[in-house]
Amino acid sequence: MKHLLLTLFVLLLGTLSVLAQDNANLITLNDATPAIDAVITLPPDTSGAVSLAIANAAVKMTDANNAVVFYTADPRIHAIELNIAPNTGAHTLTVERLPGAPEAYVRLVALPELTVGGAVTLTNGTAISLNQEVYLPLDANAPGGTTSVSIPNNTVGVVTAVFLGAHATTQLVDDSGVVIAQSTDGHIDGVSYALDGGRYAFTLVGRGLTRPIVASVRAVSAEEAGVTVLEAPTQPPSLATNPTANTTASTTAMACKAVVQRSSVNLRSGPGTAYSVLGYGYYNESYLVGGRNPENNWIVVSTDNGSAWMALSNASLQGACENLTVFNVPLRNMDAAQVTVIRNDDKKDDKKTDDKKRNKDDHDDHDDHDDHDDHDDDDDDDD
Repeated sequence: MKHLLLTLFVLLLGTLSVLAQDNANLITLNDATPAIDAVITLPPDTSGAVSLAIANAAVKMTDANNAVVFYTADPRIHAIELNIAPNTGAHTLTVERLPGAPEAYVRLVALPELTVGGAVTLTNGTAISLNQEVYLPLDANAPGGTTSVSIPNNTVGVVTAVFLGAHATTQLVDDSGVVIAQSTDGHIDGVSYALDGGRYAFTLVGRGLTRPIVASVRAVSAEEAGVTVLEAPTQPPSLATNPTANTTASTTAMACKAVVQRSSVNLRSGPGTAYSVLGYGYYNESYLVGGRNPENNWIVVSTDNGSAWMALSNASLQGACENLTVFNVPLRNMDAAQVTVIRNDDKKDDKKTDDKKRNKDDHDDHDDHDDHDDHDDDDDDDD
């Protein structure tokens, strides 16, 4: 499966939630680009959030060891925010089409923290509806709890849970027991879901609690939270009037391609020579192009092993390349290598110095021996 690679540096991007409608940053997942991978990196001792608006898409997040720490694949979820706990390492967010979906849509951005919007009233018990919130006290003896959430039919609600310091596993299920979303291993300490009306249960279980903490679960309407459900673009009229058209062939014919113009080129994990080399491209090989960087000097291409970045100067573009998606990935070039030159005559001078020192030491030893002999002679004279 071919993937399109993005890199999100949480502290470098804006604070506007992507849950609002913004088709300018919309990514379409289809046969040419069935999935995207977003690498999320946080500085030490800091937290950050990633926000996604989705349609017909599954979302998976893995840690640096490729272990799954979050997963959802349910069409009832329209938007997600994940707050990443401090010092949990780099993460990769993968978004792909739901099974059977010809196209899926995603819009994502990094945030400094989880978005919490709308007015709520704190309530007792373990059940909430819209505009209500419940607190969940957790400790070593009672590390978990379940909250029932009711969202009216024909309404999109936003359910938000915050559990800082809990190192928790979470699970969202519907009233039939079907798992809608889950997180594991304590990499996430806050989640937010925009989902269709229905009855749900959110379960939270803390791990390794050394002191009591308080988690919270709240629900508000999407409208009150300021969330606009992502509306997928309508089908192009030409295809709508001709449903038998070969959409795959049309996409391939119009796709932007990069043809390698050098004997061999590096394929990197990001735009710039400071990013790691993932593989190599060779003369006259052709790659589908998924986008470019803001400086328009690197392009992201699809390979058999995933996606990679190629310097635009190494390729010629063919096809529909006028309006490539711009990915705000930092351009990072490697500094020139530091080279230290040691001259041969410098080595000779060093050797001469060592030889002189060694001769001096030998001479000093000889002088010590003469002094000892002179002392003996004096003793003889005294005798």
